[in-house]
Amino acid sequence: MEVPLTTRRVRTLATLDRLLDAIESGREPRPDWITLTGAARVTRLAPARMAPWLPRLHAASLRGFEAGLLPGRGAAYLERWCTLARAGFHDFAEGCWSKGYAAPFAVDFDYVTPYRTGGLSALDPYATYSAVLGTWEYTAEDFLNTELCRDVRCVVEPMAGTAEFTWWSHFRHPDLDYCMIDLDAGAEALARRRRWVEGTRRHFVLGDVLAEASWEAVRRHSPHRSLAYVGKQSQNFFDTPGLVRLMELGTRYADLLILEVSQPYLVAEEPAVDDLTRPEQAAAGLRVALADTPGRRANPLTNHLHFDLVARDRSGRRILWEYRDWIGWQAPTLTALARLLGLEAWYYHSERLEFRPVARDTETSDCRENNTFLLLRRP
Repeated sequence: MEVPLTTRRVRTLATLDRLLDAIESGREPRPDWITLTGAARVTRLAPARMAPWLPRLHAASLRGFEAGLLPGRGAAYLERWCTLARAGFHDFAEGCWSKGYAAPFAVDFDYVTPYRTGGLSALDPYATYSAVLGTWEYTAEDFLNTELCRDVRCVVEPMAGTAEFTWWSHFRHPDLDYCMIDLDAGAEALARRRRWVEGTRRHFVLGDVLAEASWEAVRRHSPHRSLAYVGKQSQNFFDTPGLVRLMELGTRYADLLILEVSQPYLVAEEPAVDDLTRPEQAAAGLRVALADTPGRRANPLTNHLHFDLVARDRSGRRILWEYRDWIGWQAPTLTALARLLGLEAWYYHSERLEFRPVARDTETSDCRENNTFLLLRRP
């Protein structure tokens, strides 16, 4: 089901000031987006002139504002980007400066300034991963508006890592239960120090997602109908027995298990170096890429890959995350494993905005060109 979005468009700073006044006084409701065009593009102002507008735009919008591409190059671009990021906005989508839905506080997304002052050793690996590979494009909101997921009251993120899915989801649905599982104590520390909407019911299980005890702890935390979400960066760490175990436990202890999967591709055609550098990184003199482990190329018969998330600048090179024995799982294999386990398999149809049986409507979907999501459940 499509979620209707409201947008207010302004062309001058005077009009923007009047709109913000009306919203701040309660005379007008907050729109999802405020679109700035022409002279109203505050992102074209010098950072010092831009800064006073940003807290007002943050408080007056539900999802953020649109202003086109950020102007400038090098240091000028970077100062604007950092000013916006510190004010609680991130350019996750081109031309859109997003915030957590109706977030009552601004989150500092500026991970570049510590790097500029401390170099590669000061670069936050979690924030860098989030910037280039994070699961911010979709949140539970997209799935909870579907027929299969509408009565979900608990969101589970196995292998939470940076906890992108649960954290971004909780802004839109702070009334749900949120549970995260991860082996990494650093991931737990990251999730706990994030700022959450006050009163959000959340729980972190430090443990192995393939251990039944971890899922039992989730069930103890929330007895409600649940949805578990695993991004492709996580599930591809599993070999076949591990993936089958995840699917079996995930559908036993959660009512719905959603796996993000890539569009069909040949692993042997993956580049040895996949440059992921974002504009703010380039402006700071930083390059970020996925790079093959020396001497280890993709195996086209098993879909095994070996690579690292690497950051580089003039001073040298730093491996942020290692991906060893990673398997590029594809939808046909996942659906075959689901059938072996007696599970139903559905996929997310991007135009219908609903989950559809895997045998239906694929010719009208973009699942051949873009990532999709498989939903698994027990009959």
